Amino acid sequence: MVTLTSSHVRIYINGKIYKEAQSVSYSIDHGVSEIFGIDSPHPQELADGRKSVSGNISAIKIKYSGDLQAYNAVTLTQDVLQNPYISIKIEDRSTGEVLLYIPNARVTNEQMGIATKRSVSYSFGFKGLVGYRPLDLA
Repeated sequence: MVTLTSSHVRIYINGKIYKEAQSVSYSIDHGVSEIFGIDSPHPQELADGRKSVSGNISAIKIKYSGDLQAYNAVTLTQDVLQNPYISIKIEDRSTGEVLLYIPNARVTNEQMGIATKRSVSYSFGFKGLVGYRPLDLA
């Protein structure tokens, strides 16, 4: 058994390698909810519901990089109502296996952290329509 290490993971935004990335976390909610009978304190069944995928990517700030605007992931401030859908792909660079592919996602928020005598950190949250995993793409 060979484990996957972080150094073997590549993150793409709109088909371009996001070189600034330091970490990624995501959550896939399968939308399972309980169905209760009349006057029953215990669920009678579990039902499929609305599925969603969301996450956060943390990066370091690079001078003159343009951040997410350079990847066409967010628009200029004056065009805020026109924010585009983006694609996010997380890939094992040693095997080429796609760990997660979200063809349609949107940036939901951005954060920047500035600490004395350290690198400036940058992160953003995203929500996607559908998250495809390795067997979905086979």
